[in-house]
Amino acid sequence: LQEANLLYWASSLMGFTYSFINYFISKAVGKPPFDIPELRFVYAGVAVSHDQVLGNNTANTSSVRRTYLLEELIDTEAEDFVKFVHNGNALPLLEPEDPLYEIAQFLCFTQHVQYYKTEGAVFLSDLQGTKTLLTDPQIMTSPKISGDTNIFGEGNVGSVFEQFLEQHVCNHYCKWFELPSMI
Repeated sequence: LQEANLLYWASSLMGFTYSFINYFISKAVGKPPFDIPELRFVYAGVAVSHDQVLGNNTANTSSVRRTYLLEELIDTEAEDFVKFVHNGNALPLLEPEDPLYEIAQFLCFTQHVQYYKTEGAVFLSDLQGTKTLLTDPQIMTSPKISGDTNIFGEGNVGSVFEQFLEQHVCNHYCKWFELPSMI
């Protein structure tokens, strides 16, 4: 269930980011001099398998046998599966000459938007998938909010969150959308 919860909140944060982008563009004098990648997290759901438990009375009950996370299939034959940004660092994992580097840059920008718009509370990380679909994210939360609790699982590393300001390097997306410098 934790993975389903992560995907739910990650999809919400990414939607929040695209709302910021669309609003900014609608108010801007001109259009951005680059394309905005269209990414989303895979659709997912939870399936629960039950066993029937025969009762002593006329009512039968059931117990949960197994719980499954069902995710939309990512066609890796059509597109390469790539880890764009690791949850241990705020920099793109791809080299600038990689054809998907622009998407990695965009995803680093989305982290900046999320951090800025939530006033330093949260951002998405461990961003991986294809050029259109993402999966298996981590949600990084400020230790001021989460304390010693891993609200969103083991990938929510407080020490990494605290290094975000030092590690993030503003790129052309950050500058065009007038995000404040992290330094």
